[in-house]
Amino acid sequence: MRRLFIIATAVVVLSACVFHPRARLDLPASLGPVSVETADRYSPLGLELASALARSGATAAVAGQASAALKITAESWQTAPLSVDQFAQVREYVTRYRVSFALQSADGRPLIAAQDIELSREYTYDQNASAGSPAEQELIQKELRRDMEAAILRRLDVALRQQP
Repeated sequence: MRRLFIIATAVVVLSACVFHPRARLDLPASLGPVSVETADRYSPLGLELASALARSGATAAVAGQASAALKITAESWQTAPLSVDQFAQVREYVTRYRVSFALQSADGRPLIAAQDIELSREYTYDQNASAGSPAEQELIQKELRRDMEAAILRRLDVALRQQP
């Protein structure tokens, strides 16, 4: 009997710690159509953000129609040595991804003031397997871009929920 009580208690305690997925991004209808504006119209981040906004219910902006604009004003990558060994060979690198963005309503009123997000990843470099380094760098950039998309969408979600 005591054993059954302990198991039941453990099940109840563990079930209280369940993972709850994030709420879906729901844009207010008052926002209207949304366009993503970047300096490079083929920017992977811009394309991914436009796709994510469409999945969240935002209607795409039509050319010539007034629409809210998510403006990606700057996007930069920086890779730098993080540590070196006793022979002055680089052993670790850090890659930083910085994006500046703002959201404006269709009438040009700022809904989200310009702000920056910077993400970084550290990785080791093995000079004996240097053929894998460019592929690893590409994978890190892809992951950082995906994380940046999620970070921008979370900021949009929070800011738009707080507005009247």
